[in-house]
Amino acid sequence: MADISSTFITQYEGEVHVQYQEGGSRLRNTVRLKSGVVGSTTKFMKIGKGVATQKTRNGAVTPMNLDHAQVEAVLQDWYAPDYVDKLDEFKIQHDERRALAQAGGYAVGRKVDEIIIAAALKNLPASQVLGTGTALLNLDGCLEAFALMNEASVPDDGNRFAIVGPQQWNALLQIEQFANADYVGDGDFAWLKGTESKRWLNTVWMMHTGLEKTGTGASAATKCLMYHKSAIGLAENGKGVTSEINYVPEKAAFLCNNMISAGAVAIDQDGIVCIHVKNK
Repeated sequence: MADISSTFITQYEGEVHVQYQEGGSRLRNTVRLKSGVVGSTTKFMKIGKGVATQKTRNGAVTPMNLDHAQVEAVLQDWYAPDYVDKLDEFKIQHDERRALAQAGGYAVGRKVDEIIIAAALKNLPASQVLGTGTALLNLDGCLEAFALMNEASVPDDGNRFAIVGPQQWNALLQIEQFANADYVGDGDFAWLKGTESKRWLNTVWMMHTGLEKTGTGASAATKCLMYHKSAIGLAENGKGVTSEINYVPEKAAFLCNNMISAGAVAIDQDGIVCIHVKNK
């Protein structure tokens, strides 16, 4: 790599990290994150609910004997590579580098979101699924999901998130309580700036195009999600997304590779609700 400067590599890596953190993954910051994992698996701890009891004067207290359980996330490797022709670098070095950094970061970020969504839906009990994909998203459906979270004593601490598709976002905008600024606030997280997001019912609602879909045509539907941040875990090796540039003589080109080793798992399914609704 004698003919490509270390400054180029450093700048490339920095640009990928910015795109991954701010533009690529919208869900990474909505879940419980464990970074720097060593190995191909890691475990997230789940502690049960405790009950307070009384004691007699000078009597012994009764231990809560909280249940302790572990769920395992399996990390898998994902790559988003592309080639930059060596001669093209002399012509469009800056623009090409930025374009590849953005595309690679977005690709890795979308994969992270895909992993999180799949983990949330995997083996989700029927009791946590609302709708069959035959009705549009409406106020009653939103409130039913909200009530289901409350009934499970999911913390109402500002860390609840609701992820809906583009058609469902349009449906939400038809709901007075969602569209009216008197009822809602912005998705007040720095990493959500520039995205479609609102805080309603003390839940941050976001639009996402990567949700699982069912059916086609007139029967097309989307599996929207409402969950608490602590209900889903994301594990990453090392520092998360990694970037490198290597010259490939056979190609007379530089291979710009973006990669990540990550895995996700549902920690507490009581804190996850799927709202299966028709697109339109």
